Amino acid sequence: MPAFIDTPNTTIDSEFLVVSGWVAGPTAAATMVTVNGIAIGHRAVERPDVRDALSGFAYTSGVIAMADLRHLAPARHLDIMISINQDRERQQVEVSEALHRRWVDDAAMRASARAFCKSRLRCPSCRSDRLDHGTGTIACRACGAIFPQTGSAFNMISVPLAVEANIVATENVSANPYTPAVLDLIGRVTKAGGVVLDCGAGSRPQRTTGVNNVEIVDYASTDVLAIGEALPFADNSFDAAISLAVLEHVRDPFKCAQELLRVVKPGGELLVDVPFLQPVHGFPHHYYNMSAQGLANLFAGHSEVLSCTVPPHGHPIFGVQWLLRDYLAGLPAAVAPGFGAMTVDELVALDVPAFLGDARAHGLDQEGQSPIACLNSLHIRKR
Repeated sequence: MPAFIDTPNTTIDSEFLVVSGWVAGPTAAATMVTVNGIAIGHRAVERPDVRDALSGFAYTSGVIAMADLRHLAPARHLDIMISINQDRERQQVEVSEALHRRWVDDAAMRASARAFCKSRLRCPSCRSDRLDHGTGTIACRACGAIFPQTGSAFNMISVPLAVEANIVATENVSANPYTPAVLDLIGRVTKAGGVVLDCGAGSRPQRTTGVNNVEIVDYASTDVLAIGEALPFADNSFDAAISLAVLEHVRDPFKCAQELLRVVKPGGELLVDVPFLQPVHGFPHHYYNMSAQGLANLFAGHSEVLSCTVPPHGHPIFGVQWLLRDYLAGLPAAVAPGFGAMTVDELVALDVPAFLGDARAHGLDQEGQSPIACLNSLHIRKR
């Protein structure tokens, strides 16, 4: 049964590798794609050109695979293989000098962060340091909690903690860039030899020396898998912490705030961004937006507020545009142009109760209203 690799066929200069090819044979069969001997996820795609060219085969399929090379050990060449049953196609491509250098640097920073985290890991369920690092698991001798190790990051999310945090599988990728204020904090702390916790780091395209990344998704840049309400570190482990657009997505932001304070040394700084007037968004649950007072209140009694400001990326115009864009997108096609043609002056001057009878208002169904609603009404029955 034949297999073929279309790409890559030139020198690789990006950490994000895309492999494409095809397979064919008398019947459908399981396909595998590997890079340097490591299996990577792939999907089947339609390839009419292959089907037409190989009409003698009952089964043909295109193959697309994507991999973040930072999950693999640095190498100067990539040995790529597509296989199906006993048939395989192999291709070796060179890694550019620049990519290899970045790859090696990333691996070194990852190893350093991993060593730091391992020395300070504690059971998130009982905070014991009596952890056994076995093959495929980390086990707590104090409370019996088990943490299966299936990826490249330390996984400190047990099944009960995953249930507590309502973690579900998602294809959403969080990737909020560091702002100037964050870069300033990281620079000051790491220059002095300190270590920073990035809680809810998302996928970082580049690692930063002295920053340890905590996530609930095992991205290539993730050092520790954990939930914010039960950080698996000893008290006073970090010199500073950042949390960017995370606390709106956790079930208990008060508990998460106290955990951030617990793992930062006395006198250490925390920089926390949380949306206020933003529509529902992001990983896949969005629980709480916060006013400036609400955000400061999460840390009240245990911290000194140095500032609570609106940064450039939090300017009101982002919220205004986002709300209007989602409103317009939720309207039926026949009604949307009429709303889109309204001026700001007309919107501000609306007799809103009267406007609710207009198609430009009642055309927005409950599904469209919910992410941008002015108010939600909850009706429940006590169990």
